[in-house]
Amino acid sequence: MSSHPVIHPSKIRHREWVKSRQIIHAGKLIVEHQIQPPGECGASGGLTHHLLAFQLSNGTRQITRISDREYDGTLLKKELILIPAEVPFFAAGETTDESLIFTIDALFLRQIALETNCTNGERLELLSIVKTQDPQIEAIALSIHSEMQQENWGSKLYLESLANLLAIHLLRNYTANSLREKKYKKGLPDRKLQQVLEYINTYLDRDLELSKLARVAGISQYYFASLFKQSMGVAPWQYVMKQRLEQAKELLTQCDRSIVEIALQCGFRSQSHFTQQFRKFTGVTPKRYRDER
Repeated sequence: MSSHPVIHPSKIRHREWVKSRQIIHAGKLIVEHQIQPPGECGASGGLTHHLLAFQLSNGTRQITRISDREYDGTLLKKELILIPAEVPFFAAGETTDESLIFTIDALFLRQIALETNCTNGERLELLSIVKTQDPQIEAIALSIHSEMQQENWGSKLYLESLANLLAIHLLRNYTANSLREKKYKKGLPDRKLQQVLEYINTYLDRDLELSKLARVAGISQYYFASLFKQSMGVAPWQYVMKQRLEQAKELLTQCDRSIVEIALQCGFRSQSHFTQQFRKFTGVTPKRYRDER
């Protein structure tokens, strides 16, 4: 047992490194877009949270030591470092590096492990990795990075869905524990599905959360996302977006409210966010859609 204290990840980084920051409330996942100058950081007693670093740039020499494992070499774009909670680590780089840093709540990951019948889930053991490429983590990271570059963040539902995917992917591929997931083939029971759809339609103007939809259905958010997609053919965030856009189309042609009023009524955060999503899915702006009807 180390005599050094376990510290929060925020204690090892400097504020000026952080270019952009997003808190995803599914599991209190914190994502930071960082630009780190040459230097070093570490925690002799380990961190309170799991830490995943996804490289956005190529580096030169990088020294990474996680417990008794050490890597000395280049760290390239799209490569990963995974540092489990409470594991001592040290890192030093010779170049200015750009990366996405995921700070993952250890209790959240343990809860998902228990919900998915992970063996010995109470003592979840996440594996350390250095200089690894993973296509699924890459897709999740780049999706979140794309959202961070927009003027307006995506919905909580979308970001929480990505956080959920990341958590289950880590459990499937980077733990010493075995994952024994329940297999469902029929989706949500009709009654529960109807309750969820009614809730979505009632609160379409709000920033819906995956955890709340799961509570309406009375199941864990991991299984909810999977079962909802089996029932509806699309992920929860995709269904909600479709409903918002359909409602917006009706309002654009049936009332004289301003576009910003329609955007807010349909659950979009701003007129620019609404316009961006409307054009993405319909090929035209809301104004042009209204003018052509």
